[in-house]
Amino acid sequence: MSHLIETGTKLELKKIRHVDTMEDISYVSRFLYQKSADEAVIEMPVKGGSLVALEPEELFQVCFYTSKGLYQCQCQVISRHYEDALPVAVIKFRSEFEKLQRRQYYRMECLLQMEFKTLTEEEYDELLFLKSIPKQDREEMKSEAESREDGQERFYSGVSLDISGGGVRFNSGHAAEAGDIIALRIAFVSEEARKLQLLFAKVLTVTPVQNRSGMFEHRVEFVSISNMERECIIRYIFLEERKRRKREAGLE
Repeated sequence: MSHLIETGTKLELKKIRHVDTMEDISYVSRFLYQKSADEAVIEMPVKGGSLVALEPEELFQVCFYTSKGLYQCQCQVISRHYEDALPVAVIKFRSEFEKLQRRQYYRMECLLQMEFKTLTEEEYDELLFLKSIPKQDREEMKSEAESREDGQERFYSGVSLDISGGGVRFNSGHAAEAGDIIALRIAFVSEEARKLQLLFAKVLTVTPVQNRSGMFEHRVEFVSISNMERECIIRYIFLEERKRRKREAGLE
């Protein structure tokens, strides 16, 4: 794996849960260097603005985000120390590396204003067609389609909880239904990501939010998304994570 993992490669540590724990615990970190054939040095992760002190003997599933795809294995924390004032941890690989074949993406916690509406099969087909034609021909057809929407279901407001290249989790006072295809407008804060005017997603689950009457949590998976759109979201997440790490390190 040394030829795939470079200094600075992003990684995600997912804690291997005990049978009495139902909470998923994961941290984001960076690979620093290979210490030996089965040991590596990584940055100590930060979560919620606080340094996470990994404990020796803790077990994790580690996923490396490389230019050749996602690779994972089990690892164990061996020790922790400082290198040039940087807190680091030494991890030991406990299993063979395997390439993840199914789509998995790093999920970033974020609060973004958004809107969504449930699409009929006809609306979905029409909007897909509009996205496929040249931009100069799109506006006139789009205005005609929008004029036919008068009196139909409008967009409902929501707030994202986290987002990845594969989907988004959000809360809304309006509940869609599992299996629905929805159109999404997400208020990204970067200029590049603002180009994503409309995204489509399939609703996976809808559950009431505890202690918040009339609020529903939605988990949705992007569908009919182009490589450009997915890369734009992933790049947005990467840049936002880098900004956060700089702020947490006092560099901004």
